[in-house]
Amino acid sequence: MVWELTAVSAGGFVAVGLYAVLAFVGWQHRDSRCGREIAVFNVVVGLSALTYAIQVGFDSVPTQVFWWELTFALSTGVPFLWLIFVVQYVSRSRWLTPGRAALFAVEPVAVLAAIATNSSHNLVWSVPPGTTATAGSAIELAFGPLYYTHLILAYVAVAVGMTMIFLVGLRWSLVYWKQVAVLLVAPLPPFLANIAFMFGVSPIPNLDLTPFLVTFTGTLLVLGLYRLDLLERTPIARRRVLESMGDGLVVLDADRTVVDVDDVARRILDPEPRVGQSIDAAFPDRSWEQLHGTTVTDSHNHAFDIRVSELADERDDEIGYALALRDVTGRHRYEQRLEVANRVLRHNLRNDMNVVRGYAELVASESTTDAQNAAESILGRTDDLLAVSDKARKVSELDDTHARTPRTHDITAVVAGAVHQSERRHPDVVFSFVGSPHVKAGLTDVSALATALQELIDLIVTHADRDDLVLRISVEDRGDAVVCVESNGPGIPAVDREALAAGSETPLHHAEGLSLWLAYWCVIENGGQLSFEGECPGERAHTDDTPPSDGGAEASGWNVVAFLTLPEPEE
Repeated sequence: MVWELTAVSAGGFVAVGLYAVLAFVGWQHRDSRCGREIAVFNVVVGLSALTYAIQVGFDSVPTQVFWWELTFALSTGVPFLWLIFVVQYVSRSRWLTPGRAALFAVEPVAVLAAIATNSSHNLVWSVPPGTTATAGSAIELAFGPLYYTHLILAYVAVAVGMTMIFLVGLRWSLVYWKQVAVLLVAPLPPFLANIAFMFGVSPIPNLDLTPFLVTFTGTLLVLGLYRLDLLERTPIARRRVLESMGDGLVVLDADRTVVDVDDVARRILDPEPRVGQSIDAAFPDRSWEQLHGTTVTDSHNHAFDIRVSELADERDDEIGYALALRDVTGRHRYEQRLEVANRVLRHNLRNDMNVVRGYAELVASESTTDAQNAAESILGRTDDLLAVSDKARKVSELDDTHARTPRTHDITAVVAGAVHQSERRHPDVVFSFVGSPHVKAGLTDVSALATALQELIDLIVTHADRDDLVLRISVEDRGDAVVCVESNGPGIPAVDREALAAGSETPLHHAEGLSLWLAYWCVIENGGQLSFEGECPGERAHTDDTPPSDGGAEASGWNVVAFLTLPEPEE
């Protein structure tokens, strides 16, 4: 029973040395994710390779059986350790609770108990009569049902781990296909070697090369994890950590190339960030240094602040960036309303109070006729100030209704009601309402739509400066609901439209009041759009649902004054 150093044993010892190096590297990175798992994995597999290399150096059956028992006992935990590594890599460590880990350990513990008591039941293995042992080769054993049960579960564990990596890889960008391929290829050589041994087609008869070929798996994992940047930019871990940072998320590598982008960010940003392209392509009008703190708006006029965060690994090496987009629509609109109301009130109060003061001086010094005219002007200016004050109150009462769930409303009925109210307030104006029956739209605040339409009509009437003013309001279903206001007059003053297009009140762009701003805010709070051009529906006969106009007069030379687009109802 003298032990002999055979070629197989020598090769096994080389493999053990490699396992030791791999375990040492893993332990050096024990504070990194997967570092401890890699170290333990290589220690356990290395010990099983050591016992197997010792086994094949003996020519005694009992001695080879003893060392094979140790080899098999050590290898029972390898599939379990593989699963732990995979769970850590795909950032599902929270899923592996102590309870689940204990459940996974039940099978290896049960196999160890069966190995310890195998001599009494032979359910794991038995030695066929007449078996001989030769140095350089393993003895042939007859495996029992418990061995095959364990083998099937081990195969399932390996397959589950590879499936997890594959499914997770599908959610990664194509930038990382090499990393996924490395992890999928790593367990294949020992896996296939064990299958070949079980079917009796191993390159060396009766020799299971699995303990030695796991060096291939360990080497790929260590190189990938700590030399080839396999973990450094794992999009999945990054996504899970940063999901709570904002409403949209774009992940970049250290070269500012897009490696992951969620659906929210794709909807918000125009041009849409594309995986594999530089982030500069999504922000052609801004430099990288200007992105942090920038506010962008989407197609629904929702505002988002961009926050750029550096991503670093456990060694504080820069590995990329995360662009988080936070929905600040409520704050943005409030600040805009506050700025506009402040400037309008200051401008109108200053101008009108100067006029009031001038006329008051005239009342004090002039004749009765001049005093009467001055008093009328004072009353007119006072009414203007009261109107501005009332609109400022309405602005302050606007709520952030854009965040509410839209509800389906009959836009035809809403617009008909607003037109009816305007007819009562402006009896000298001829109104024509041509609405398709029961046009639907999804609104978060239906009263705000009526307010918007009335403010637009009041603004048009105030600046019409003609006695034969005719307004035609139409409603049509074009997928989205469309409300069009036409007039035979000049429409909305250019100065108001320019201030709205500028996005704020400035000394160069200053509206004459709050009416257009109030209408605009009421429309966008409902997810709609307000413009001043569009193709309005043609004249239609009135229906029972569209009350006839009081005047019914028609005018030639219609001008599109306002064009409202409202979102279609959600199904």
